[in-house]
Formats: sequence, structure tokens, C-alpha cells
Amino acid sequence: MSTKNTCIKVSDFTKKYADKTACLKISFETEENSITGILGANGAGKTTLLKALCAIHMPTEGSIEICGIKEPSEIRKITGYVKENSNLDENLTVKETLLFQQDLFSVSENIRKELFESAVKMCELKDVLFAKCGTLSKGYRQRVSLAKAICQNPKVLILDEVFSGLDPIQIIHIRTELKKLSQAKTIIFSTHTIEDAASLCDKILVMANGEVRAYGTSQELISLTKTKSLEEAFVNLTSGNKK
Repeated sequence: MSTKNTCIKVSDFTKKYADKTACLKISFETEENSITGILGANGAGKTTLLKALCAIHMPTEGSIEICGIKEPSEIRKITGYVKENSNLDENLTVKETLLFQQDLFSVSENIRKELFESAVKMCELKDVLFAKCGTLSKGYRQRVSLAKAICQNPKVLILDEVFSGLDPIQIIHIRTELKKLSQAKTIIFSTHTIEDAASLCDKILVMANGEVRAYGTSQELISLTKTKSLEEAFVNLTSGNKK
């Protein structure tokens, strides 16, 4: 039996924009030091949910708790968010970007160097440390964004399509490193790639049309749908307009 504590608790989360409902009554919990994947097609509501988890925007209805915390300003202190499209200061070097992030989050002096070196190694940035972010390829920019989030020492890493722009070798490397990182941090990421979810996640949240269609391990989703693979289970759960 698991002895881990609950890290993320989402209760009836609903987010509306004018006359559009982006997410409707989403509820789930994740354990600390685990990896949870949000699997869904484009427009399923994944990014809306992730932004709410790191208190970039607030629920229209329902509630979100991160490590027992509900106050948005406090949630922002303990979560590291990586957007699908990085927004780096193009005039700063990679090193300046990472050090500035540590200043911004008041990272303790006794762990700064270790965090910095760990992030650089994990994201393979040694060769571009003194390059300006504006000169980097999309893949490098994505890796800098991930390193930036790691450098602030968050309790929870929230990643939106983190593998976007990476080549196959980089994807394999980052998957391996995220698995190691999950021994000390809780990770939740969105993807529309079934392979990413299958290879990394302890549990998978399947979304379609702003709603949760299922939540569980790969095997639980396969059993639920009486299919033979996660791919088949995903198609079964998201096909049609199930309400």
C-alpha cells in the first residue's frame, strides 16, 4: 500500500470564458513524488487546467490545492511552470536566465550552485551557457525553459507539451531525467502523444472537450475500456461527443 501523501487535489474545477466552458467539473488527486500525464487532443482543456494548477488563473468554480495550499500567491512560489512556447528574454544569456530565475524565487545560497549545475546537466545546456536566448533553436529554448523551472527549486513541476521541439534523442534523455526527478518532486505534464504518457506516467488523466473521460494507470485505462493498448483505450474514451 502506498504511503505517499496527496500533493495535488482538484475538486470540481470549472473554467469559463464568456460563453465558452474550457474545463467542466474536473476532479482528481495525485500523490507526491509521482508523474501524472494529462492526455488529450488539441483543444481538450489541458493547458487551461495546467495554468490553474500553478495559479496563473483562478477557477470559475471549484477548488485547487497544491501541497495543502489554496492561496494563489503561495501556490506560485512552489510550482514551476514550463509553457509549450517558451517566453525567454532574448537579450539574456542562458546562464543569466537561470541565475535571474534563482534570484526571482529567492533560492537559498546553500543549494543555488547544485541546482544550477543539475539543471544545466539535465537539459544539456553546457555548450550554450553564454549564448543569448534569442539565438537559440526551438529545442534549446524549450530545454532552457525547463532548466529555468528546475533552478527555482519547485515542489511541483507543471509542464505543457514539454517535448515539443525536441528531437527523438533529446526526448529519450529528458524522459529519463524527469523519471529521476520525480523521486524528489511531483510532476504533471500535458501531452497529445500516447508514447510520452505510456513511458513516463504513474497515472494518466484522459481529457476531451474540457472534461475528464478517465483517470488511472495505463493498465487501468486498458481494463476499463476492454482494449489491448493505451492507444486503443484513448481512442475509445475520446471518440464521439461523450457527455
